[in-house]
This record gives sequence, structure tokens and C-alpha cells, in this order.
Amino acid sequence: CSDNKIHNEKDFVFGTMIDIKIYGESKINAEKVSNEIFTEFHRLHKLLHPWEKSTITDINTAISKNKPIKINNNEVISILRNVQRLETQTQNLFNPSIGKLIKLWGFHSNDYNQETIPNQKKIEKLVSSNPLMQSIKIKDGILKGNNKNIQIDLGGYAKGYALDQAKKILKNNNVNNALINIGGNILAFGKYGERNWVVGIQNPRKPNVLATIALKPGWAIGTSGDYQRYIMVNNQRYSHLINPKTGYPESKTQSATILLPPSDDSGTLSDVFSKPLFIAKRENKINFAKLLNIKYFLIMMDDDSILISESLNNEINWEDDIDKKNITIH
Repeated sequence: CSDNKIHNEKDFVFGTMIDIKIYGESKINAEKVSNEIFTEFHRLHKLLHPWEKSTITDINTAISKNKPIKINNNEVISILRNVQRLETQTQNLFNPSIGKLIKLWGFHSNDYNQETIPNQKKIEKLVSSNPLMQSIKIKDGILKGNNKNIQIDLGGYAKGYALDQAKKILKNNNVNNALINIGGNILAFGKYGERNWVVGIQNPRKPNVLATIALKPGWAIGTSGDYQRYIMVNNQRYSHLINPKTGYPESKTQSATILLPPSDDSGTLSDVFSKPLFIAKRENKINFAKLLNIKYFLIMMDDDSILISESLNNEINWEDDIDKKNITIH
């Protein structure tokens, strides 16, 4: 950041740190664009928040009372329809209707200090009720949910969607080079001078990175990990990444990172598609990568073994302390 051609701004939104780096613009223009992006992020935060007053909590209240609700916001309708499509595409491993399970595990809070795990029967009851986004019907702006246990939580979608909105703001302001990081969901816009932007992939159990990668212009990278939002009970780690089919946090994976080429929704998909790769059983992870057409992935398991696609392995620079014997290339 000492480079005087880089303008750097930070803010805290979506429960995480946001970092915007803009290269090669005047200080005045870089500040203006950064502020515009942060304003948009705060708008989305208030619009989509899963437990503080928002359009989503209004919808959840109506569903819990088995009442229809008129949605006057076309953006929210578009988001919900897209989420339904993505839920189906990921065979329901990305399932934003399990807000009640997420709350039960103590993650509808800004501090994770739950000292016991939830009652097994409560978990089983919620899972057996089979909440799904597909159960929500939207017609002529009227939303109706037919399952009272549906509680929408877009925590696994909003950060990626925000990246795509930031992309539009950069284009509209004719900014050519920027790097936007929303808590590990990162978009490379243009370059850092003559070079590609370089980012690190976090080691889930150490303060350093596993590897670095030079992001090509327009590419997005997203990581789902168990090392930021989690509780510890009896020396067991329980993260916020809950398997909708069991009701329990996935415990065999430490992190899943995916890299996606440029597209209008690359930010959204970098957020969403890392979830099934994290949650799926080890033997199914590679199949999910193929199903979702993810050609660049790195998954770190609980035993520190690493599954990586050949495409990403060809692009990555490993740190010196990585044991290459633990790496399996697919």
C-alpha cells in the first residue's frame, strides 16, 4: 500500500473486513468510487440481513406465520429466484432456507460464544421438515412459503453478489484496475500495473498462507473455511458451514477455495459454489466440482491433506513449508 499509485480503503460490512485497492486513479476519483462501493455494500447488508430488521426478516416472519407477503423490490425477487436455481444446481448442498438451523447453532449473532451444541432432537426435527428454497412460490410479486421451518439466510450468497455489484460500479466509473476483497471473496479487476494482482490462500490452522496465486483480470476467487465463524465445544470445532442434509457442521473439511473465470456472476458463484465443495463428503467432492464445472479448486481436509485440480496446481505458488506428499492432484 506504500505504492502511491494504489488507493486503499477498508470498511466492515457483512460481518467481515472489506478491502478495496484501486490502482492508477487520482486520489479524488479513487475515494469517490470506493465510497460508492461501500455505500452499495451497506445497502445490501441492510436489505439482506438474516436476523436484523430487513426485507429478508420481513419475509421470514410472513413464512413463519404461513402468510403471503407482497415483495415490492424486484432486486430481492431476482435474488430469490437465482438462489432457488442455484440450490437445485448444487443438489441442495447450498440451501439458504436453513436459517433456523444456523440460528440453533448460535450463528445468528455477532459473537460466537455458545458453550454447548444444540439438542439432537431439535436438529433432527428441523432437518426432517425439509426446508428448501424451492418450496417458496413467487407470483406477481407475492411470496408464499409452504413450510414454517423455512428461514432464509443469504450469508453464503450476499458477499459474492456484492462483488458483482462492485464490478458494475467500477465499470460505470471507468475504473480499469482494482482488487476487492470481501472476507476472502476476491475479485481482480484489471491489473496491478503491468502485473496481475497476487492473492494468498489462507492456511486454515496457521497465521500464514498456503499458497499465492496471480489472479488474471476479471477472475474471482472464493473460500469457504471453518476458521473464522465457529464455536469450540469440548475441544471440537463446529463451524457455521452446516450440511443441510444432516443439520450438523461439516467437520472433515478445513477449507475449500475455487477460482472462476470472468462472467457477470463470477462473484456470486465464487461465494456459492465453494459451499458444496466444502460440505460434500470427500469421495463426492471431485464429482461436485465436475457437476458445477469448477476447473480450479483447492480443498484442505481435516487431516491436512489437500485435493487440488490440475488446472489450479499449474497456476499456484506453494509456500516453502507445504508438505507436497499431502497433495493429490485431480
